Amino acid sequence: MGRKVVKKVYKDTYARGQRDKKEFQDRYQILIELVSVKVLEDRDLFGNESELYFKVGSRVPDHRQRTPNKGTINIEKNETFTPTEGLTLYCEFRDAPDRGVAEIPFDLYERDPGKDDDHIIDTKISIPLGTSDYRVLTEKSVKVKIKISGLETRY
Repeated sequence: MGRKVVKKVYKDTYARGQRDKKEFQDRYQILIELVSVKVLEDRDLFGNESELYFKVGSRVPDHRQRTPNKGTINIEKNETFTPTEGLTLYCEFRDAPDRGVAEIPFDLYERDPGKDDDHIIDTKISIPLGTSDYRVLTEKSVKVKIKISGLETRY
């Protein structure tokens, strides 16, 4: 008795809601993570701890992400704050058909009760899409090490 040959006829299928490979070709995830913060000198007049927080993202007040949401990161002179697994300061998905560069505003503040918060770092970080890198920002006796990436993603 002969064997019946079964020919498989099917298409490349995707899960429900998943886009075709061609559709997500130029989609990038922009990510800024905190690696460490170090205070080199006393920032407070009375020698107290420095109380730091970040504001990263859009200049529109409603869309800025403050890290930490409540409270501050308290650091003394020559002390280093290192989160256990990298603290995400900013995350965004962006369509960019020609790769390009993403400009993200990056601000570091020191909270001082009784007066306005000190603006320590005020800069724009340029992230070339398709790359990943580390940057060290040093201003006014505060050293911030961050990991930036703008890698391609499927989502």
